[in-house]
Amino acid sequence: MRHTWLLAAAMVASSIAPSPEQTSTPPARGGGISGEARGSVIDVVATDVSADGSVHRPRNADGSPASVEYRRMPASICFTGNFPTSQGQVGACRTGEYEGALSVTCAAGQVALDPVFRQSWVNDPDGSIRDVSGWELVNEGDCLTGVDLAPLAEAEFARLVIAPSPITVQPPDGWTLVNVETITYTTPAPQKFATTLLGIPVTIEAVPEDYRWDYGDGSGPVTTTDPGAPFPDQSVSHVYTEEAVATITLGTTWAGRFQITGTDTWTPIAGTARTTSTAPPLTIHEARARLVTEPLD
Repeated sequence: MRHTWLLAAAMVASSIAPSPEQTSTPPARGGGISGEARGSVIDVVATDVSADGSVHRPRNADGSPASVEYRRMPASICFTGNFPTSQGQVGACRTGEYEGALSVTCAAGQVALDPVFRQSWVNDPDGSIRDVSGWELVNEGDCLTGVDLAPLAEAEFARLVIAPSPITVQPPDGWTLVNVETITYTTPAPQKFATTLLGIPVTIEAVPEDYRWDYGDGSGPVTTTDPGAPFPDQSVSHVYTEEAVATITLGTTWAGRFQITGTDTWTPIAGTARTTSTAPPLTIHEARARLVTEPLD
C-alpha cells in the first residue's frame, strides 16, 4: 500500500507503530471510536458512552483506568509552497500553510481505513484526569481485506437469525398412502444479511449445505445435499409402511461467507449454523381394495 497526498505529488514513506504494551480496552457500550494497539496492528473499538451522552475514558483489561486512547479519523498534511511541513488532525495547519488530505491507496479488493491518532492523559486517585495530550498521528492508514475481518464475521454469523428452510410435501393435502412414494423438497435459496464490522459495511451470506430429513416414523433421518424437487422431477422421497400420523422435520446446515461492500471477493466463515423446520402432521392411510355390486362411474 502507499500513502498519497491529495493536494500534492509528494509521498510519505514513514509509518509509526505504537508499542504493544500501550493498550486500552474500553467497556462494551457503544459510542465514538477508540482503539487497542498490538504491535503494528491497531484494532478500532467503541468508546464507552453513557445514556446521558457523557463520555468515559476506556479501561484496561483488568478494569483499571487506561491512560491512552487510539482513534481512527481523517488526517491532513500541511504544506509551505510545494514542501510538506507537518501532518496531523484536519484543520491543524498554521497560517500561511495549505492543507491536503492524507490518504492510503489500497489494492483491488481492499478497503482503506483512516489514519490512527493517539491521546494520553494522567489519572488522578480521585477519578479525575489531567495533562491530556493532543491527538498524535501514529499510523497513516491501513488497507483491510476480508481475511482481517474473518474472526468478527464468524462471531456475527453465530448471532444471525436464519430463517428455517420451508418444507413442501406431495401429496399436498396433509395425507399420503402406505407403500406410495411421498415426495419432499425445500427451497435452497441463500440468505443475505447486511451489517458492519469495525464500521465497515459487509454482506454476510448463509448458504444451505446439507439437509437432514426425518420422516417421523422411526426409520431414522436421511441426510442429502439435494434439496429435492416437485413431481415429476422428484429426487427426495420416502415410503411409509404403516398407517400412522407422522411429523416430518428438516434440519438444514448453513455455511457462511461474507463480502466487503463494493468488492467482488467472498471470504468463507469458519463453522456452520443449523435450523430446524417442522411440517404439519401427515396422516398415512392404507388403500384397501373392496368388491362392489354396482358399477363405478
